[in-house]
Amino acid sequence: MIVIVGIDGLEYDYVKEFNLPNLMQRNHGTTDLSEFEEPRTMVIWSSFMAGKNLEKEILSRKNLWEFRLKPEETFFSKFNKHIAIDVPGYTQDMEQHNKERQAMKDYFVDKKISVEEYDELVLRHHEKIKDRFFESLEKDYDIVMGYFGAADVIGHLSFGIKSKMKIIYKEMDEIVRKTSEKADKMIVISDHGMKAVGRFGDHSDHGFWSVNFDIKLEKPKPTEFYKILADLQ
Repeated sequence: MIVIVGIDGLEYDYVKEFNLPNLMQRNHGTTDLSEFEEPRTMVIWSSFMAGKNLEKEILSRKNLWEFRLKPEETFFSKFNKHIAIDVPGYTQDMEQHNKERQAMKDYFVDKKISVEEYDELVLRHHEKIKDRFFESLEKDYDIVMGYFGAADVIGHLSFGIKSKMKIIYKEMDEIVRKTSEKADKMIVISDHGMKAVGRFGDHSDHGFWSVNFDIKLEKPKPTEFYKILADLQ
């Protein structure tokens, strides 16, 4: 089984600083996002799956979050049986996404909720996705992709608080550790990293990647993983 653990906003520097060996796997590094004008979540994940830069197509839409790829437009088409859990541009739970965006507005603009209430909303969803992800690893899929957004969504309000982010990053490290027990080949990848802006966080100009197999990669573009995955089938 091939498994992709997609972690939104996972920052390379924090993975190294917190010394998280499961996330780093056998080989790891940063990705090159220079082909994109801005490190936007929807754009990068969609381009990753399609194997080509979809920035212009996605940004031409009135609401970029409504963009959806068909299976035949992705690397999933190379495999007989696949599942993609909560992946932006493909299977994302838009009801949850809209709740998170509203909660961020409620915090920053309207001052209606606390950081703790915001975090609780995010972590409840994270646990649901984690359960679905591990259930899928017990089934007969050729390729499984799970998307975990908590590092990014919580990071926007708390990335500058290292003690808090270390807890989130250790949770991601544990997910990868457990996944390694089921996966033959595994790729861990983020769309972008994060940088601190006071206590808050903003997208950085690189992402994170790691694999549990031998491959020569310097600073790959997200779109390059299409061929890598196709070659693994």
